Amino acid sequence: MLTACNSSQERVNSDEATLVGEDSTSFISTRFVPPQNKQLLFIGQDSDTIRDYIAAVPEDNIEAVTLYSQLKHSDPNQTLKGIHESASWNSGEVSFPKTLAASPQAAIAIGLALDTCNGQANHTENVAQGNYDASLAQLVTTLKSWAPRKVFLRIGYEFDGPWNCYQPDSYKAAFRHIKQAIDNNGATNIATVWQSATWPDGYGNKDYDVREKDHFEKWYPGDDVVDWVSMSVFYRDLSNWNYVPPSTPDFGQQKMLAFARAHNKPLMISEAAPQGYRTEALTQSVIQENKPSPVSAEQIWLQWYQPFFDFIEQNKDVIRAVAYINTQWEAQGMWICEPNIAAGQQGCNNGNWGDSRVQANEYIKSKWLEQINDESTWIQTSQYE
Repeated sequence: MLTACNSSQERVNSDEATLVGEDSTSFISTRFVPPQNKQLLFIGQDSDTIRDYIAAVPEDNIEAVTLYSQLKHSDPNQTLKGIHESASWNSGEVSFPKTLAASPQAAIAIGLALDTCNGQANHTENVAQGNYDASLAQLVTTLKSWAPRKVFLRIGYEFDGPWNCYQPDSYKAAFRHIKQAIDNNGATNIATVWQSATWPDGYGNKDYDVREKDHFEKWYPGDDVVDWVSMSVFYRDLSNWNYVPPSTPDFGQQKMLAFARAHNKPLMISEAAPQGYRTEALTQSVIQENKPSPVSAEQIWLQWYQPFFDFIEQNKDVIRAVAYINTQWEAQGMWICEPNIAAGQQGCNNGNWGDSRVQANEYIKSKWLEQINDESTWIQTSQYE
């Protein structure tokens, strides 16, 4: 996958309004927008998954990868998991050193967790108040040292996902504080990413309800500190749901697209995978319970992959980066969902995810490569300006 920037790139990707390359869209306050209306592809989301993809899909030259870490303590040795040494959340090994060494020319997107659920301290407030500045300084210094590698920092990713327990004011303040630390350090190889879950159910909490008129405005840290806006896209409709939520995935996604256009910001799909499908076993199930039924590889492609790529193509004026999670979810303890157990219950704590490895089926792999190796749509290197 991808690499780097240089002095001319830094001039092009400055914090001033600029027309990037031959693009027809002018983005403000933005770094690392691929030129010529092309998209950048990331593969994630753990070191094991990325290693397996590199071995099984050598036809893809790996422009970018995505991994995760956290900023949840004043002592750098108690947080920044995976950045310096291997870490695991029971969802695959996360080792930045291993993955970056294996893909020396890849850009990286980092999901930086600040979530506060389950009796944790209020990490966003601690970040905003400077209580974690020692850890933040080490994080920014480390990411800066990776230059000219491009770093896309997803600060408090899925900020409006009910499972993260963020509150708008402290979240925005934390985001701004992190951006200030980046700028104060002169870390021009880091772009900030503001990622919505675009989840269709707020469970009665208006802060998480994407239907609210000012939903995104309520959470937005500001044009001056956000380089990219972003969203998760695991589904485009409710075909793999076993209930009808108050909204639809498409509603939130379209609303975020409109927000990106209104703010002249490029959009990254920071998390995407065909949840509920199994590419090796060739099954399909609802996401709230593991109840698989047979499906062909062609059906999986037509039901999820082709509409996904069509969605990107239809909105390529703003969708300029996409991260695909290419993993066998059921091989990782965090994502196990035993048959006939409802999501949120023991045995299916985080819902039914399945198997999204494109290499697990030859037909899906061939169709995938046909798409992502199309040089008219996807940039094939990170060495762009």
